[in-house]
Amino acid sequence: MSINIYADTLHDVFSNGKYEGNMRLGYQSHEVENDTRDEFAAGLTFHLETASYYGLQAGATLFTSQGNGEEGFEGVPFFDENNDNYTILSEAYLKGTFSNTVLTLGRQTVDTPFADSDDIGMAHNTFEACTLVNTDIQDTTLFLSQVQKWSGVDSPAPSSFTDVNGDDGMQILGITYEGIDKTTVAGWFYNLNNEVKISYLETNYEDETDRFTYGAALQYAYQDYERGENSTIYGTAAFLSVKKVGLTTTIAYNTVDGAAADNFFGGGPFFTNAEHNTLREAGPDGDIVLYTLEWDASVAGMEGLTFVANIDMHQDHAREYDFGMGYSYNDSVDFSAVFSDVEKDEDAFKNLRMFANYSF
Repeated sequence: MSINIYADTLHDVFSNGKYEGNMRLGYQSHEVENDTRDEFAAGLTFHLETASYYGLQAGATLFTSQGNGEEGFEGVPFFDENNDNYTILSEAYLKGTFSNTVLTLGRQTVDTPFADSDDIGMAHNTFEACTLVNTDIQDTTLFLSQVQKWSGVDSPAPSSFTDVNGDDGMQILGITYEGIDKTTVAGWFYNLNNEVKISYLETNYEDETDRFTYGAALQYAYQDYERGENSTIYGTAAFLSVKKVGLTTTIAYNTVDGAAADNFFGGGPFFTNAEHNTLREAGPDGDIVLYTLEWDASVAGMEGLTFVANIDMHQDHAREYDFGMGYSYNDSVDFSAVFSDVEKDEDAFKNLRMFANYSF
């Protein structure tokens, strides 16, 4: 009897599991000095996760990107490090949920300030890690992680998992507190032994009236390198949304004291990061101002349609204009496009990316 009961239970673990996926078509055009190159890609992401068995689950995600990548293409990576088609098991994990604690071991998606998914191309970043998330303390989330490897759009080799700081890996500690009315406060610490230690603080405030939604944010980061260099980063941002016209305007500012800031393992948390130029490109002692205007066209009867424009101005030597749109046809189908006109010192390029997504 015990063998039959055990078998039936295992059968339920798989039969009651869930699956989901995404099919993505991507197009990219990149122009440098009147030389324009194009790429097309078709991507498939398929994710499986078992039902819980005494709090334990297993999950896996298979990803593939197939298309016409060519060597030397300089845009956002759609393919592997050689710009070839590739397939990868981007997630493969065991997860245990015990009361208010979730422990995940293996390849997984992680979203923190300096290690994040950054879904800007065909495949987002994933990490080989052991991660613990605990919510025992009211209004507080505790995050602990030991990260060993990573893969994805920002990594050196998207088609494989490469080391994060050799055998030592990276240790992450994060605390998020939401017990203050309309305010979220977060603190993070990253340790890469013999390389760098990173401290990060951020606070966000948001409120609304019948006519407006408004908010502000502050950030601070300290990147302390073992080689003796360091950078101190300050940032502030504010936004105002007028509900009746669907218009949101945002202004953000970052300044760096010391060595150039770094985004590390993802798109980075800095308020002024744009599609291509980020605070890293501002260099040592740099400053950036970002202006953003977004319009929700549903106020004009075009449900699911949004437009956004960015102007990203680096101190004296760089600027970027971004113009984007997004359209959500329904819960399963959406489209997006973004055009960027970028200058940095003597370099300049134009980039257009378009995506169609079907989720199932």
